[in-house]
Order: sequence, then C-alpha cells, then structure tokens
Amino acid sequence: MKRVVELLIITVAALSAASCSGSFKDIKVTSCQLVEIIPQGLSAFDATMNLTVDNPAPQVTLSEMYALIRMSQAPCLHLTADNVTIEPRSEKAYTVYFHGHLDESFNPFTLLLLMKQENMDSLTMDISFRGTMKSGLGKHFEYTDIPIKDILGKK
Repeated sequence: MKRVVELLIITVAALSAASCSGSFKDIKVTSCQLVEIIPQGLSAFDATMNLTVDNPAPQVTLSEMYALIRMSQAPCLHLTADNVTIEPRSEKAYTVYFHGHLDESFNPFTLLLLMKQENMDSLTMDISFRGTMKSGLGKHFEYTDIPIKDILGKK
C-alpha cells in the first residue's frame, strides 16, 4: 500500500509541475500529506490528500485530471482527481480527492511485488489535465512517458 501512496504523491507532484507552463511556472507544491485511502472493492480506491500550494500567479483551475501509470509499458493504474481551484498570489492548503483503479489487464498480485521493490525503472506515467484561468481561457496539457524514478529522485 505504501507504493500506491507514493504513486498518488507522485501524481500530484507531476500534475502540479506540469501545470507550471507559461505564467504558471512558479507554482509549487510545498507540502503533501496523504489523509485517507478507502478501498472500493478489490481493484479500486478513493484517496484524500492535503496539499499546500504556493501560487504567485493568477488563479487557475485544474480539471479533467487523469494519470496512467505504466509498468514495463503495460497500463497498471488509472488515477483521476476532482477539480482544484488554486487561489491567486497565495500559499494555501487544499484538499484533493483522488479516484483510482487497476487496469483490467493488470495482475493485482504484481502490484504487491511493486510495493516491495526499490527499483522503479519500469514505471512511467502519462498525465493529462486542463488548466483554466479565472477569465475562462484554458489549455489542455498532456505529458507522456515520464519516468517515475525521475519524479521521486530515486535511481
């Protein structure tokens, strides 16, 4: 379960880092804490996280957030998050709600092995979301094949 928590944290960090485009490049996640994981059957879960975000930029709303975590290029975990509006020019705590489920073709017992291993070379992530400013202008962002070990800083 620890690896699933790490993957959630990675997803939040990656979504936040990915939103740092153009005038939003200075937005930073300053703290991240997993509050709760609620299993939803054998292959799904809901999770709640508290994030503190330092936003020197204008207000932005992140929506349509989706992440796909792959192991050796095979899909294993799908994550979505509820919309989050980041207040302008502030450092504020936000509660983010995640929903995740294992890919239908993924063997859940492989996830148990993943939780025990330290080497994360085989894990990559695809991320997509929409960033919308208060004025209504927005853009869809998509990033593919991000190595998880690079996000975690592990070798």
